[in-house]
Amino acid sequence: MVATVKSFAIAGVDGYLVEVEVDTISGQPSISIVGLGDTAVKESRERLQSSLNSSEYEFPKMKVVINLAPSDIKKSGSHFDLAMAVGLLIQSKQLKTGCPEDFGFIGELSLDSKLRPCTGVLPMAIAAKNAGVKSLIVPKDNVHEAQLVKGLNIYGFETLQDVSLFLKGEIQYTPNAIET
Repeated sequence: MVATVKSFAIAGVDGYLVEVEVDTISGQPSISIVGLGDTAVKESRERLQSSLNSSEYEFPKMKVVINLAPSDIKKSGSHFDLAMAVGLLIQSKQLKTGCPEDFGFIGELSLDSKLRPCTGVLPMAIAAKNAGVKSLIVPKDNVHEAQLVKGLNIYGFETLQDVSLFLKGEIQYTPNAIET
């Protein structure tokens, strides 16, 4: 079964929903990212592998295929990293979570699994709300921008491990609460 996680992209000044579909299949260990991604999207392969390994997760020893749908629209940026990582953790059964369909994910991963801030979070947060997403997980440094969209629970984290622990229910987090 394919793991599907929601993320978002920008076309002009408007955001739109991108479904990040992750599957593992028998074959030589590798990772393929399809769906008309630019160089930053393609380079996610290395960031994903290094970030998962430094988070003490195991990168699957199988062929990993990630599709960014809709596949007929060009996508750019490194902000899909977090959604890809969460999808891969769910697909490989290293992350068991109740309702990823209610969540959207935006964030670039560093090689040591820290979440780096992204540009364009506001139009992506608007797209998340319009797509019926109830909660959006972003890098901590992007929380203020995402909070400009009312009616959306915003969660800001510093690392992939924190996101994973939150999704597993092992740490609590009050949405929209910001330390000043």
